[in-house]
Amino acid sequence: MTIAGFPRTLFITPAAFNHVTGGGITFSTLFRGWPGDRLATMHSDTVPTVDDVCRRYYRLGHDELARWPRFLAAAPDTPGPPAAAPPAGRPAIGRRAKRWIAGNGWPDCGRLIPRLESWIAAFEPELVYTILGTIGMMELVDAVRRRFALPLVVHFMDDWPSHLYRGGMLSFAARARMQALVRRLVDVAAERMAIGDAMAEAYAQRYGVPFSAFQNAVDMDAIDSWAGTGRAGKGTASGLHVVYAGALFDNAQAQSVIDVARAVAALSARGLDIRFDLYSPSHLAERFRPLIETAPCVRLHDAIEDDARFFGTIAAADILVLPVNFDADSVRLVRYSMPTKLPAYLASGTPVLVYGPPGLAQVEDARRHGWGHVVDRRGVDEVSAALAKLSGDPDLRRTLAARARTLAVERHDAAKVRRAFQSRLAAAAGDSAGRTAAHHAAEREAAMTRGAG
Repeated sequence: MTIAGFPRTLFITPAAFNHVTGGGITFSTLFRGWPGDRLATMHSDTVPTVDDVCRRYYRLGHDELARWPRFLAAAPDTPGPPAAAPPAGRPAIGRRAKRWIAGNGWPDCGRLIPRLESWIAAFEPELVYTILGTIGMMELVDAVRRRFALPLVVHFMDDWPSHLYRGGMLSFAARARMQALVRRLVDVAAERMAIGDAMAEAYAQRYGVPFSAFQNAVDMDAIDSWAGTGRAGKGTASGLHVVYAGALFDNAQAQSVIDVARAVAALSARGLDIRFDLYSPSHLAERFRPLIETAPCVRLHDAIEDDARFFGTIAAADILVLPVNFDADSVRLVRYSMPTKLPAYLASGTPVLVYGPPGLAQVEDARRHGWGHVVDRRGVDEVSAALAKLSGDPDLRRTLAARARTLAVERHDAAKVRRAFQSRLAAAAGDSAGRTAAHHAAEREAAMTRGAG
């Protein structure tokens, strides 16, 4: 039974609650205040989860998300034999072979095994919320919502339907299966969400149904408290302090971050007193260290999980960097994305340098609303020129920071965003028509399955 606007929500996701990754931080923000006994998460995330928002977890493994060829050889619900360790020297060959066959996404399949089914039944969910994911994850979402006749809420964070399952000899088959699942789940969903307005508009045109927009948000009062020390110390240290805080992915921002590091190194070599500190989860960033730390003025650190230290750090910086890669593969994936760090950047009181190709949602939003200094042509020289301009123009830095703060209050206040998001979930679960439709759809699909068998 739905109580006081908080339906018993089952979150099915490849990225669970944590204080490190963009997804984990966003979900923690949006669900904060949700009663702990009314939220459960089944996930495949390798990052350790936290229990300050959700306390009930089911970790999906090979039994529930089986990858080819294992799922062809092992019977459902029967664990397969452990994989043999690959011979020395074979991993690179294996990766190339997998890429040639399957491209950028190796197919998997989802199975609602009895153990998982019992776990879900014990929780007695009233709603499924999901960011979808691979073929296997979507098959699992579909199986759960049909088995328990649950209304569904889907939330897209990146344009992965345009990006995933490409580039391999057999990608066409996996891609067709993925597209069919996305279409089915979008069609049956009681509520459809996107990460921002640009994605909501594009997806409404693509799928022919309305989408609402929800992304990460910030507690302005808490930020002002945490960031006070940083702001008080801004400008007291010598030189220009540039900061990046966020993930590093090959297909999102890593190459542009490397460009910024090289630009800072070049400016330092020419005599400008400048330093660049990057804060990124070590499991994502460590392999990029040799490409980033090319000069003493550039340093890569692990992500900052403590909120007070994080906001104090970005508030004390002179410039924050928001980079996006320029290559076609990255653009296809993140063209509609709005990064998790953006609301914190806007609220920090620090000017933002936006470095990325034109046409991307975050680049055009910065240009349209004036919260960032935009560099939309790739090149170390272009970044160097922008950093030098910001360094020598304190009025421009103040103007950018003030506009960003105004937008943070208007668009990203956590209390407002969280209330609207949670109200949408409650409406999706409480809509009797939606629940009846979900039940009838499940009955029809079960009958079709029996008939096909």
